[in-house]
Amino acid sequence: MPLTMSVFEQLRPFVSLCQACGLIPYTMENSLSTKKFIKFTFSFRHFTTIWFSFIFILQLATIAVMFCFSINWVVDFLSDGTVPLTITVVFGINWLSSMAQLLASRWISLQYRQLRNAIEQVREVERLFGDKFIMQHKSSVMTRFILGFILVLLAVTGLFFVFIPVYKSLLPSNMGILATTAIFSFGMLGLIMTECIFLLAHLSYYIISHYIHLLLLHAESPDALAVISQKEAGCNTRKWENSTLILNHLCRASSELNSIFSFPTLFMLTSKFISVVSTAYVCVYSFSRPNHMLQDYSVSLPFVFFTDWVRIFIALYAADMPVNQVRLLRERIIAVSHSGLSQTLTDKIDAMSMLMQTDESRVRLSAVGLFNVGMHLIPTLTGAAVTYMVILLQS
Repeated sequence: MPLTMSVFEQLRPFVSLCQACGLIPYTMENSLSTKKFIKFTFSFRHFTTIWFSFIFILQLATIAVMFCFSINWVVDFLSDGTVPLTITVVFGINWLSSMAQLLASRWISLQYRQLRNAIEQVREVERLFGDKFIMQHKSSVMTRFILGFILVLLAVTGLFFVFIPVYKSLLPSNMGILATTAIFSFGMLGLIMTECIFLLAHLSYYIISHYIHLLLLHAESPDALAVISQKEAGCNTRKWENSTLILNHLCRASSELNSIFSFPTLFMLTSKFISVVSTAYVCVYSFSRPNHMLQDYSVSLPFVFFTDWVRIFIALYAADMPVNQVRLLRERIIAVSHSGLSQTLTDKIDAMSMLMQTDESRVRLSAVGLFNVGMHLIPTLTGAAVTYMVILLQS
């Protein structure tokens, strides 16, 4: 039976946003009796899927048109003797990495099975917690969505305005208003879609961390969870067993999310790192050696540098949220098991069993197995960005 306080009910506005910008082709299926969310469905007959395909075709067409218009700009850059070849190459790599972000978004849309499994695990967790318990500890999903949506609008709008001089130099002067409006509209829709990837990752991992946090709150008195579980499932479950069961469901959900975001995370972090290094290099170069070809980028490049660092921070912070909660949960279980709260031998054995399964590696995001994703990468990325920028300046 659908839960009235399910976190997926709060995600409806965000799902609508992702559907509108062409990020996901899935449709929310509701219960006929309660009108509450049941699952995501996919069908080529759904309007959401048709709209997704239409947006994808328009995005490809927009990229092709912008590429044709930028050929003259590339020729001018190559023919201008005052612009080093390094800057031209850096601009080209940065442009290709930005355009290729569409591939990362399409990868996410293809992971229907993993998304379905993750949702099933979270819904099972909600069933074990129960409506009453979830209502007492409401999540901040809606607040985070509103703040994230505001940041998305600010980033896209700011990017649009700071690149107006660049657009003027790329687009033909005799282009009609209708064609110009269409190109800008489709371009901004694509920008919103790529920004929503970071918001999707943040909300997904926040949901996992929120429910792990609920386990942490009741680690000192796990009887509360046992009562809820017995009432919902009608079984006589020992008090620590229910907490372990919930943790296992959350770890499985996190594992499915990691399989969805593993490749996009590697791709996005790489592209944003390239963008940060290239924009910093061009900014420093244009400041030390003013050039008329780089005047149009005097405002846009610092803006891109700042926003890309923010995107990297959001991605790393999102990946760390479940890990931090598991670490705190482990510390709490250790404290409880050594206190007088676990009176019986059975309770202590169950607590130790849960402690053995409370491992950070079960929820940690890995970038295709190459490295673990988290805030610990900030010093490494900063040092690497400075190093590569110095190398480019000396070339």
